[in-house]
This record gives sequence, C-alpha cells and structure tokens, in this order.
Amino acid sequence: MADNFRRTLICSAAALGLIGAASAQESRAAEARTLADIAEPARIAVSDPTTIGLAFTYFWYDVHETPQDCPEGWAMALRDVAIMDLPEERQEFLLRPENRSTYYRMGYALSARRMAEQGGESICNIPTSYDDPPMRTVQSGTAYGRDLDGLVSNGSDAETCGTVDLTSPDGTPGVDNELYRVMGCIDSFRRDPEFAGGAMEDYHIGSYRDGETTTLMEIRGVDDRQNDDSVEIGVYASFEPTLFDSEKNGLPYASITVTDNKTWHSLGTGRIVDGELITDPFTLRTRLGWAGRPAEYLIYDTIIHLDLNEDGSAEGDLVGYFDLDHAYWNNFHDAAGALQVANGYTCPAVWTALQEHADGHYDEESGRCTAISTAMRIEAVPAFVIHPPENQLVEYVVDTSDYYGVPVEQIMVEGAELRERQVRSLGQSDEEEMMEELMDELNASDSDDSETY
Repeated sequence: MADNFRRTLICSAAALGLIGAASAQESRAAEARTLADIAEPARIAVSDPTTIGLAFTYFWYDVHETPQDCPEGWAMALRDVAIMDLPEERQEFLLRPENRSTYYRMGYALSARRMAEQGGESICNIPTSYDDPPMRTVQSGTAYGRDLDGLVSNGSDAETCGTVDLTSPDGTPGVDNELYRVMGCIDSFRRDPEFAGGAMEDYHIGSYRDGETTTLMEIRGVDDRQNDDSVEIGVYASFEPTLFDSEKNGLPYASITVTDNKTWHSLGTGRIVDGELITDPFTLRTRLGWAGRPAEYLIYDTIIHLDLNEDGSAEGDLVGYFDLDHAYWNNFHDAAGALQVANGYTCPAVWTALQEHADGHYDEESGRCTAISTAMRIEAVPAFVIHPPENQLVEYVVDTSDYYGVPVEQIMVEGAELRERQVRSLGQSDEEEMMEELMDELNASDSDDSETY
C-alpha cells in the first residue's frame, strides 16, 4: 500500500508539474500578447512630436486663506455636536489638549449611536435625518477662481440661484467658486488650523503618491507649443502609478497606460496662447480613489489653463461646475462616521450648505441649481501617455448605489454597463473597527448618558 501511495504522489506531482508548465506557457504567451499590444502605442507616444503628454502630480482645490474667512470659527465637527449641550465648563474641560481623546471618543459615540438608530445606515446616505447646527461658511469675499458665467452676480440672478460672486486676490470681480465657501471653514480642508489642518489635501494628494489615483492629460495636434489656435485634449484615468522620488517630486517621462474604461476618458478642444493651454469648456469625468473610496470627479463646463514649461512640466488651474451629488460624495461622504468626527464637519450640515450654495446648471423643473462652482490647482510632469488598442476599450460604471444609498439610475451613464464595486480596505480600518466596537457597546448598554463614552 505504501508503494501505491508513493506512486500516486509521484503521478500527482508529475501532473501538477505539467499543469504548472502549461500555465507558465500560457502566462508567457499572454505576457507576449500584452507587450505586443502596448509596443506600437508606446512607440507612437514616444515619437509623435505633435503630442504633449502629462501626468498630474498635484490636483487639489485652489485655496486662498485669510484670517477674515471664518469669523465665527471653524465649522462644527460631529465631536462638537456631541458636546454642545454640555455645561460650558465641561466643554472647556474636554477641549483641553490633554482631554482630546475623550472629546473625540464622544464624537465617535454619537456617530455610532446615530448609525444604530438608522439600522447601521451611514448618516451621510440620509443627511436630512438629523438637524445639525448650520455650516459655518467663508464670510470673506476673496477666493481664487474664474468667471464661469460671464456675470458679476449680486444675489439677484435666478440662474445662479441667488449666490453672490467672489473677487480674486488681484481684484478681479465675478469669481465663481462657491465650493470654497462651503469647505473653506472646515479645519481639515485648510492649512492654517493647528490641529487637522491640511488633512484632506494630504489624503487626496497622498492617493497620487501611493499609486491609488493617476490622472493623465494629452494635448494633440500641436503645431506650435507657443501659439496654436486649435488643439485636441484628453484627460484620462489610469490604474498605473505616477512615479515620485523620495522628496515627493513627480518623476518625468514615465510611460503610463490609460484605463480601458471610456467613461474616464474626457475629451475636448482648446488653443495655446503664448505658451498657455486654454481649453474650451468640456465635461470632466475621472476616477479619484482615496483611502479605498470609489470617488469620481464629475465637473461640467470644465476649463483648464496650463502654462507649458520648456522642461515639459506644466502648472495651472481647472475651473468648472462640480455635479452636486459628486461634490458631496467625493469630498464629504463618510461610510463609517470617522471623517465627520476627525475632519471638521457633519454630513447633515454640509449637505444643506451645498444645496444653499449651488450656483450652476439651473434646473427649471425643480427650481434649483444642480452643480456648484469650483477651482482647482494642477501641477504635472511630462509623461508618455499610452493608449490601449481600440478593440480593447470598454465602458462601465462602478456600482456605488448601495455605498451612497442612492438608486442605480442616479449613478448610471447612458450606454455604460454596471460593474460591481471592488471593496478595498485602505486608510479607514482603525476607525471602522472603533465604530463597530462602539456600536456593540451601545447595543449592549441601557445607558443614555453620552458621557459614558
């Protein structure tokens, strides 16, 4: 019997060896096909002198901070809502640096309690369920941005839903940047607060540096890099990383392949004037994943201004109207409740503020604006943008309906298929674990005393 067993093992090993050899051959063949598929597009990308390729190394809101922005103080986080009804001396005690952990823990407890009240549903999915204190928004009248609508709105324009335009730091009137009004007093969206300052910028730009997000741009049909009255442009997502050095500087001239998903291919036209690219308005839809979130930019009437430098790099700005749902989902949605505690806002308050400050794409049927103006800063390094073969392109939308708590129809794109969201655990695991523990404690406790936590 022992001999039979040994023969069985030998035969099994031989079979596995054959299977492994066959699998290795198939892998090599597939790799050869893949190399062949990208070789010609790569050759074209390197050799075409009429095309400028770029990889974004910085893509974040263009924020102009002044001491006059927030005279009422920073926007209230969920941690502040959790203690606002306590006696003043108790609040002062909790706000001391040495008591910060208790202060935050009370915010997490409130978030867990709210989720328990809603059967585990994220409060960000149902922001009208709670009446939090109004959002503290920017009160100064100065911001970066551009005039998107050709108006200097004073609050009486129906098509801008009663918003008042800002003025640029150089004194230019008519600046449309209402998203800055909403987020400009959230401590984590600014750089100057002592605690949490710059956190949201670090999350987003960190996603570029760790390879979670890649944004590419291509300028085609360039006859003269100083002045050209007609060029084509494309902005693309990619699942390949942009390379950075140890000092967090983007490395130039990497070959990066565009995603095969046409939903994240945004095409347009433009011109080059004195070395500056100026695009015509186009719709930008591209992927932005940070800390595992299935986020997207969806910005209408996008206009990009980029200075094209002699070394191939570029910097400038992007303005447009951020789709209101995507502005909320991308910047503020918080599945576990942790961001609302640590990063200076609550979903009910910010949702209301976005509705109040929306100033674009007026919908006559509902009588409301469905988009909000924004301004973003771009820095980019030269790159070889590789396109997949045309016959390999697909068009799909990631199914985030359950994640955001909305009907599938609200996220669909005409002609695109629906694909299941691939869940990734990045960046929020500790907070999610804490929320689960607190919800377990709440479910096991008969106490209503918020100071228990």
